[in-house]
Parts: sequence; C-alpha cells; structure tokens
Amino acid sequence: MFINIIWGYILLPFYYLMPKISWYLIAQLLVCLFSFILISYMLLEKLERPVAILFIIILLTFFADDAYILVQFTKTAMIAVVGGGSAFLWALFNERKKRLQISSACLVIVGTLIRFNVIYIAGGFFLIILVAEFCKLMKEKKWAFCGRVVFWGGMLITVAVFMNWLDGYIYNQDEEYSYYRAYSEARASIVDSEDYGYEAYEEKLREIGVSENDYKMMRSWNFADNTIFSKEILEQTGDIIREYKRELGVSKEKILEDIQFRGILVYPICLVCMALLLAAIVLLRKEWMTYMGIMLLAGFYIVYFFMTGRTVYRVEYGIFFSAFVVMMYFWKKKAKDFGQNIESKKGCAILILICLVIEGLLYIPDRTYLDNTKDSRKGYIEKFFFESWNYDARKYRKIVNKGEKSDDLIKEVNDHKENFYFMDFETTIQILYYDWNPFYTLPESFYDNILYFAGITTNFPDCNKILQERSIEEPLKDLVQEGVYLIDSKSKTLDLKIAFLQEHYYPEARAELYKEINGYQIWKIYKG
Repeated sequence: MFINIIWGYILLPFYYLMPKISWYLIAQLLVCLFSFILISYMLLEKLERPVAILFIIILLTFFADDAYILVQFTKTAMIAVVGGGSAFLWALFNERKKRLQISSACLVIVGTLIRFNVIYIAGGFFLIILVAEFCKLMKEKKWAFCGRVVFWGGMLITVAVFMNWLDGYIYNQDEEYSYYRAYSEARASIVDSEDYGYEAYEEKLREIGVSENDYKMMRSWNFADNTIFSKEILEQTGDIIREYKRELGVSKEKILEDIQFRGILVYPICLVCMALLLAAIVLLRKEWMTYMGIMLLAGFYIVYFFMTGRTVYRVEYGIFFSAFVVMMYFWKKKAKDFGQNIESKKGCAILILICLVIEGLLYIPDRTYLDNTKDSRKGYIEKFFFESWNYDARKYRKIVNKGEKSDDLIKEVNDHKENFYFMDFETTIQILYYDWNPFYTLPESFYDNILYFAGITTNFPDCNKILQERSIEEPLKDLVQEGVYLIDSKSKTLDLKIAFLQEHYYPEARAELYKEINGYQIWKIYKG
C-alpha cells in the first residue's frame, strides 16, 4: 500500500529466479548499505581522515545498527532519500563525477519508491543545504552554474513525482485495487488519529449509525464487515474525528508533557545530534548558526508530529537521521584545526574507541531467551517487541531466532486445511512473524486457509479472492460458519466482536474456546 508498485516490478524478476528468497528484505538491507557507503565516501572526500572516520563510526554506531537490526521500510526510505540526496547535492555543487551524481540520484528515487512521503521530512533539511549553497554561488555570481543545478535538481524531483503519479495511475486502472487503496486511506483516517473517546463525538457518530461498540471495533482494527464498516462510514468517521480535533485546538502544555513522557531527549540518536551541535558551537565560528537551524527544524518536525498524533519511532528516527547527515554535510575542514594536530587526532581516536566499545556491548548475546518454552515465548516477544512504534533499548540485544520455536499454531493451521482461520490483528501482527526466518518467503499456499481478520490487508483483491473461494462474504458475520475459527488472545477484542454480532446479527451470539496453542487462543463462534 505504501510502497510504489514499480518497486514491486523491479523485484519481480528476482522472485521468479529464486522464489523462496525474501528479496524485499534483502533489497532493504542493500539500500541501507549503499546509502551508508555513499555518505561515508562523501565524508572521506570532504574532511580530514581522522574526523571523517570518527563521523562514519558514529553514523554506524547510532544509526546503521538501528536500521539493520530492526528493519522497517519507512526508516529504509528515509536513509535512502537523505543519504542519496545529500551525496547528490554535494556532488552537484562541487562538480564531482557524473557517475556519483547518477548513482546518488538513483538512490533517492529508490527511497521514494519505498515510501514517497519521506520527502516531506527530507525536503525541509535539503532546503537548508540549498539556501546555503545558492547563497555562496550568488556571491560568486556563478549564474550559469546555478541554472545547471536547478535543472538537474528539478529533473530529480520531476522523476520522483512522476513515479509517484505512475503508481497511483496503475492502481486506479484496476477497480478492485483502486477501492482497496481508497478504503485503506479511510481506515487510516481513524486508526492513525488520536483517540478522544466515543463520548467526544457521540452525537455525530450516532447520526451516521455508528454505535459505541462499532467505534471501538474500528479503533481496535476489527472493521471486518463491508456493510457496517463501509468505506463511506469510515470516511465520515474520520472526518468527524478531524473536525473535533480542529475545534479542540492544540495544547502547548500537553505537547510538552507528551514529549517529556515519550523520552525523546534521551534517545541515543537525539543525544548524538545534540553532541554534534555542541561540537559545532565550540569548533565552528561561522557555521554554528546553521547547525542551530538544523536542530530547530528537527524540533519543529517533532512538535508537528505530536500535534498530528503520529508519534512513532520510525518517523523520529528519520528526523534525527536527516539532522545528523545534514550537520555532517556542513562540517568544514580545519574546524579550528580539529583533526590536524596530534592532540586532535588522539581525541578522535579516543572517541572512535568509545563508539566501538558501545558497538561491542550491543553484540554481547542476551541469554534470557534460554529460559523460554514454547508456551512462554509469545509472552517474551510481546513484552519487548509488541510496541514496534516505540523506542526500547532492550530490543536491540534480545534474541528471537534461537531457542525453541512456538510454531505449533502454524502447524495447526497447515494440518487442517479444511478449516479457515482468522487472525485477530492485535493478537498476531506484532508477534507471529517472529517464528519465521525473515530471509525466506512464506510458502505459496500458506494463505489458503488463514488471513488477518481485519487490518492493512482488508479488501486487498487477493484476500477477497480467498474469502470468495471459502464462501465467506463478511468475516464478522460469517464467523459462525462451520469450520471458521478465530485466533484471538485478547479478551477485550473478543468481547467487542461478540457484542458486535449480538448488536447487528445474532442476539444470542457466543464464543467457545476451541484450542489454546503456545498462548494463542482459538475460538469457535456460535449464533446462540
């Protein structure tokens, strides 16, 4: 949904060649690797060797590990766009080799294919580079060169925008895919917005036929009924939430409290940016104001996303990564002779050693996984990894690919192909995939008898086709069919589903526990 369909076409030949390999993951890792190589090359060319190596080690210690250990496509896209974009601008303004300009431009395009919207964050930081570089060119009256830069920069932006337009055009040529995209946008307007509670907009929601339980179903990713939760109802609900938020206004005190509660200022990626700002103030006489502007822009983005309710670590990572790379872009050679004399070189060496020690500590194996059994593994993963949208330093040392697997649920599904299993989104989305090797794709027939009950795949054409083959029209209503089961380990979401069925379809609806496997509860729903 977020990734450009062109990226899928690019990866498709590799899947034909070796279908069992997860080329999607490998491509993300390679994109990150290429981005870090480009940034490192730029630093080695720009700065004295000790300083360049120091910055590269800091980059790898605080940002690369994050990207490689907890792979996430928004972070990958930001790394590609910012890494490629900064290298492109440096190569363009300094008239470096064409192949460097082309390769860095291609990296930017790849980043926008993975997630286009990251350009709205990266663009703000690039604007600082452009203003500084164009001011320098205008002082030197290099008008023709300014024109060439504008032309090639404009070409890059045009290609990125065109690819985004092409993605939408291709989707809209197919009615089912077009509806899926529109439905997903309507769904996102609810689940991605701040929840003020049903009481806040009860009157307006009742006018469009949304009860309190219906609202809670939408909020908990249980909108598995295209009649009750139609695209139009989701759109109207999203509009009501937006209107309420607009009327409520923004509380500065609440934003400050939320930032403090979230602990952003103690993120390692934030601290290293602050440290670089302090170093610039001490060592750079002229450029320190630029560095201050970069960090103020980062702060603006942080506040903006708190205002919109999109406080997720992957976005915060992108903001601080952008700030760090752009600050490195402006670092000058011979900043008060830093990196030139023996004492400065010793200082660089000590800082490099400290970073390497920090890096080494990260790779000391965590042994707590040895205490897990098949039945306790689910709780172990939930404790540390469920909140994927939040930063938690413990995640980076926890081990999930060793020890006894809790794959009995997968075996249950595969051994009973005659049954159909719906997975509750909150129960499984953050947990179940840890029982798979991410470097390999799922078997081709794996989804024949199992789907997410509701979620980001709701109304996806291939999923709808599977439901049709099983004679399932509406997942919620058809939970009572023989051979249809619900995997739901959260009593809250199960109660919401039963209440929904009682309200809209079966007044005597009830749930009976069919099996419990490795902490996953499988339920059979009955009309009465």
